[in-house]
Amino acid sequence: MTRVLSEGFEMQDRVGMTYSTSSFITTSAPRSGLCSLGFGRGGSLTIPVSDLTEAYIRVGFKCYKMTDANSGNFYIAWRKGTTVLGRVYIDFTTNSFLEAQVSTTTQDTGSIAIVVGPYFFSIELHIKIDDATGVIETKVDGIADATFSGDTKPGADSNFDNIYMLASAGGLGGGDIGCQVDDIAINDTAGAVDNSWTGDGHIIVIKPTIDTATLELTPSAAVDHYTLVDDIPADGDTTYVEGSVDDEEDIYDMAACGLGDVVITRIWTEARARDTASTGKSIALITKASGGAEVSGGDVPLLNTYTKKILGAEQLVNPVDSAAWEVADIDALQGGVRTRP
Repeated sequence: MTRVLSEGFEMQDRVGMTYSTSSFITTSAPRSGLCSLGFGRGGSLTIPVSDLTEAYIRVGFKCYKMTDANSGNFYIAWRKGTTVLGRVYIDFTTNSFLEAQVSTTTQDTGSIAIVVGPYFFSIELHIKIDDATGVIETKVDGIADATFSGDTKPGADSNFDNIYMLASAGGLGGGDIGCQVDDIAINDTAGAVDNSWTGDGHIIVIKPTIDTATLELTPSAAVDHYTLVDDIPADGDTTYVEGSVDDEEDIYDMAACGLGDVVITRIWTEARARDTASTGKSIALITKASGGAEVSGGDVPLLNTYTKKILGAEQLVNPVDSAAWEVADIDALQGGVRTRP
């Protein structure tokens, strides 16, 4: 699979990312799910990626407040370290159109206005770094917009290792939330799937809701195990389950997803965990579809802090019948965790 990142901020943290104090998790009118990431003046977010020469990116973006009318800007940049190789820039001072930039020089300006208002736009990017056949392509709500072909390699760097978003100090939001991002996705171009435009997508979370008969881990309190692992955001060492013996499991029934007439393109498990003894132990996150076997995401080595995003297997289809996930499948899903060496 070639999906590099799916992020809807549903865990209500930014584990694995860096950010400024002017960006923050907000539950105010997200694009989907429970929350999104808000930006005030000078708010920024950096998403690390492995060195990429070509990628497709989706960002749900909304701007609904500015300090002064028609002021401020927001951009999505692809960088090597702190060197900007290119950006898609929205200048609310001029026309609110996407500008495709190499480094910080505009090469093309789109014609679809990203207007200030109470709704999200889906901004998609296709980036290829090359000194002759490079590409910057954009889409707004699936419609082609600003585009550039040619030299997208402004210096010696031939790939990028982070995506950087910034709401300028020029006016967005003042001390309050001025814009939001949600439902971020990144594809590279390797493999047979997820190797092109991401298309539209919405990310939600479902939490454990009932204990099953498989409860082998030790709870931090004498209560139902699922109540110790359903906190969003995670509450660290306040409530938890733990184990010191390899290959012990806790499995939980998951809550109903509440979805209706939708296409479900992928599921994955996600957790926050740490190694309390600093011995380099691992865990594996598990899903189990109705009528099927447990599917493990593989062993994930733990740190002794809650600073690592723990992910299970990403599954594009139901492993029981190899068909697309349906709402009934999700509503019958179980998930959990296994201790590993």
